Amino acid sequence: MTFDGTQKVIGKGAQAEVLLYHGFAYKVYKESYPAEWIDFEKQQQQAVNKACLCDVKYYDTDDPHIIKMDLVEGDQLEKSVPKNPEQGFLLLSRAFRFVHEADSSDTTIPSLSATAGLVLTDEEKLQVLPIIDRLSQKYKSCICHLDMHFLNIMIPNDAELIADKIKYTIIDWMNARLAPPVFDYARTYVIFDEFAKEAVEYYKAAVWPDILSLGIGEDDFFDAVKACTILRSHEK
Repeated sequence: MTFDGTQKVIGKGAQAEVLLYHGFAYKVYKESYPAEWIDFEKQQQQAVNKACLCDVKYYDTDDPHIIKMDLVEGDQLEKSVPKNPEQGFLLLSRAFRFVHEADSSDTTIPSLSATAGLVLTDEEKLQVLPIIDRLSQKYKSCICHLDMHFLNIMIPNDAELIADKIKYTIIDWMNARLAPPVFDYARTYVIFDEFAKEAVEYYKAAVWPDILSLGIGEDDFFDAVKACTILRSHEK
């Protein structure tokens, strides 16, 4: 497709940039990005729509490397957290609970156990897959976002950050998998430990009561952290 020059860049990542254009958001991928991965992202979004986890719709365009999306009005949660970190982390914990409570009975979202090995070396498989198998047998699986952080939660512009009242939209579901929730919590722990070590204790204080309520022990949590650390290393 061809833009008419009125588009505005509103986001940029390693593989794509997001443009605001005629009231919609357009995700424009590099030509080198595999088209089948873009198709998978569309399928993931359809699945989260069906599970009522996000009402943002994706639309095809005449260019396989461009996705048209409903525009999410608002700001990333990250912008509000410095002013009120306690409420920011409580909203993050609320978002986890919302995702994990969704109906996953007939979802097309793949399982972590079925896909994790695709990116691992043989040596890494020996470290990661037994952890996934053991914890998947021990804990019930649910839909996990597996990239939950302040950049992937949108809140209304200029809204007061009150965790139990504010509306929010969770975006970027490419990594979503069926897995025990311990992996969702562990994955976010790895992200904070990598980019904002000073936030790790805030994060643990906010989510640890929910982790304990699920019967997840500290040893299992840090086994999941080990697995998520190795998996994340393949994204860099």
